[in-house]
Amino acid sequence: MPSEINNEIKKLQENILRIEERIAEYLRMKYYEGVKKSLRVLESDLKYLSILANGAPIDKEEDRRLMEFLRTHYDYLQKISVPA
Repeated sequence: MPSEINNEIKKLQENILRIEERIAEYLRMKYYEGVKKSLRVLESDLKYLSILANGAPIDKEEDRRLMEFLRTHYDYLQKISVPA
């Protein structure tokens, strides 16, 4: 895999993990505006990662890891509910 694409994928994965940590912290603090903003960024990053993963020239093992990462974090995104 070209290193530029590989670096972008790793950067997105790290960012997604940080956003999820931030969301958990915001939920504990009951800062729902922060949760909503972070959810939008999380969804955007997941979509971008999905696009990169589908177009990247990667081997099967890396592809499986990326798809599992996406599946796990999309599930997390779907399970988060924000009070109105």
